[in-house]
Amino acid sequence: MAYLEKLTVREDDIPSPDIRDRIHIRGRIMALTTRGPCGLSYFIYRPRQTFGQAEKVIFSIHGYTRNALQHAVVLQELAEEKGMTIVVPHFTRKKFRRYQQVRSHGHNPAPDIALMELIDELREIEDLDLSTIRAVGYSGGGQFLHRLMMLHPDIVGRAVLFAPGWYTMPYGGYSYPLGFGQSKNLGDRSLSLDGFCNAEVLVLVGDNDTGRSASLNQDKQIDYLQGRTRVIRAQTWVRAMNAELPSDCSIKLQVLKGLRHGFRRNFETKGYGRLVLDQLLDEVPAPPETDESQSS
Repeated sequence: MAYLEKLTVREDDIPSPDIRDRIHIRGRIMALTTRGPCGLSYFIYRPRQTFGQAEKVIFSIHGYTRNALQHAVVLQELAEEKGMTIVVPHFTRKKFRRYQQVRSHGHNPAPDIALMELIDELREIEDLDLSTIRAVGYSGGGQFLHRLMMLHPDIVGRAVLFAPGWYTMPYGGYSYPLGFGQSKNLGDRSLSLDGFCNAEVLVLVGDNDTGRSASLNQDKQIDYLQGRTRVIRAQTWVRAMNAELPSDCSIKLQVLKGLRHGFRRNFETKGYGRLVLDQLLDEVPAPPETDESQSS
């Protein structure tokens, strides 16, 4: 998709029509905004062809670059092939500065409440299947997604965390978002691991995703607790979480051979968007229960 570089979106470019006016449009990426008080902007793509049944919906959560439109463009062909709907929330810097940590900013709405507002509005559409919430979070989106599951254990049914930069560890001795300890960032909210027993969760990371660029949180506490690269941090977090979860629950980890960081490279050029969607649609078996598993 050579034209992808030409696609840009500013916060003021996103129209905000009522969902009921345009949600039926198919074969085009639509830019909408929830009509509730949170006013969350999002992109949605519905396939041209219908199969006479409610369409499954996959939410794709962008990273810190907030490339929501790119997510929709890259995933639309797979959505068309599989007859499903793609929804990409757009957590703008102006309104959702700390969305990765599921924290509100100033007087703006909390990003988790904004996402639930979006889900509730989509439930009004009869031909969308939201009986199970399926979501992939890429990089910073993976940070948001696993913390969302800790704060709201009943929301997500299937999740893929693709190369988050760092994680909330299941340790009470460190304040949130580093651990489960109390923090003003939590307010009156509480954390739970129950959501990871209620859902199928897969962590993906490339074995070459070892860079220490400015986009990676290099806080000394995070380096000490989780390791210095996304690969080591993923292995550390999955191991720690599985040690805390009941024996009949587990998070899976798959280390993808030859992959570095980068959404478009991994999802489009390398083709791992298909792996993610197949996993969320339950069309492929989960990888073995090991943090050393490899995929070519």
